Amino acid sequence: MTTEDFKQRMMPFACRLYPMMKRILGSDEDTRDAMQELMIRLWNKRKELDDCLNLGAYVAVAARNFCYDVRKRKKLPSSDYSVEVLIPGMNSELQQEASEKLYWVHQVIARLPEKYREVLLMREIDGLSIEEIHHLTGYEMPYIRVLLSRSRTKVREEIEKIYNYEKRTIHTA
Repeated sequence: MTTEDFKQRMMPFACRLYPMMKRILGSDEDTRDAMQELMIRLWNKRKELDDCLNLGAYVAVAARNFCYDVRKRKKLPSSDYSVEVLIPGMNSELQQEASEKLYWVHQVIARLPEKYREVLLMREIDGLSIEEIHHLTGYEMPYIRVLLSRSRTKVREEIEKIYNYEKRTIHTA
């Protein structure tokens, strides 16, 4: 694989993977450094990449694993997403309530099985299409839709349990 071939094949993956890598690492600086180091590692394996049947899935898994390794090596806190909600013009009480609700949603998402959580985050947080998730994970598109549906249903059910429980305790106290 020539330098030009590598750039043409890998740059689209870099653009799609950046949001996922930033979600895992938390900062732009760490993400840029990780992306650069990942591309160097992939360049060093370019002969193996020619034989890869699903390059998107290979690169996505490599990126995700590399980010987790970086996070562990640098002892970075888990930062899959931010919990603070800041909306201009919204009073602090409503912002606090929105932040609390978002906190509970994130807690529920964090407890999902890994493949459910990863597909949900790729779709809802990173904004990837189902086709892009298919290329990145290697999962078939109908299976991705099933994972998304089940994970959304589970999140909705768990959030309803949390807020219905809170309402009952307020009314019975």
